[in-house]
Amino acid sequence: MTLLIDRSATVDRVPLGDGSSWVDVVRGFVPAHQDLFTLLHEETRWQQAEVLRYDKYVPEKRLGAMVRADTVTAVRQTGLHLESRYRVKFEGVGALLYRDGQDFQGLHSDRAMKWLDDTLIGIVVLGQRRPFVLRERNGSANDRDRTPAGQAPGDIDLQPGEGDLIVMGGRCQRDWLHGVPAAETDQPRISLTWRWTSRRGAPDTNPGYFDGRQFSDRPNQPGYRSRRA
Repeated sequence: MTLLIDRSATVDRVPLGDGSSWVDVVRGFVPAHQDLFTLLHEETRWQQAEVLRYDKYVPEKRLGAMVRADTVTAVRQTGLHLESRYRVKFEGVGALLYRDGQDFQGLHSDRAMKWLDDTLIGIVVLGQRRPFVLRERNGSANDRDRTPAGQAPGDIDLQPGEGDLIVMGGRCQRDWLHGVPAAETDQPRISLTWRWTSRRGAPDTNPGYFDGRQFSDRPNQPGYRSRRA
């Protein structure tokens, strides 16, 4: 029988900053990663998301979808493993498809969870191994260092892929940014994400990524929409 996930794989914890943030890295967590990649790539109903920016809808440089864990055994087992190891109930499962190296995600934190002082975000990365960059936040939630991801002093690049699991925890979403920069590859990448927040601390009330930016006097439009890819 093919091993779907390796619960005994070594977990390497990477402390971030003062130690209140951290990332667990598990290489080779999904041994049959290519089979799972093919299944999700071919059978998922991928959506093209668009965000309202300056009165125009701009397509994201990636595709997304929600995955029903009960329909994919390896995904269900991963969720159960995360809940057993970290002893919390995760939300999920969100999937992202980076079709090639021109698809990317800029540096950000997952502020949609609102309560960011104590969170867990588990990500299984399938397909092409490419940069996944962490950068300590400098200033408020709206500040952005314009240095390209991976090129600033102190940037941490985990380079996940091929069935690796990474779990960001603690104050990582409050104090750190993460992103998947563009890369020189024509190969696709899929990530699966599980999220949890303790809802402790002060909620983040800054405008979120999915809030529309509209300056005309036309009727308000949704800040986010999606369509079948």
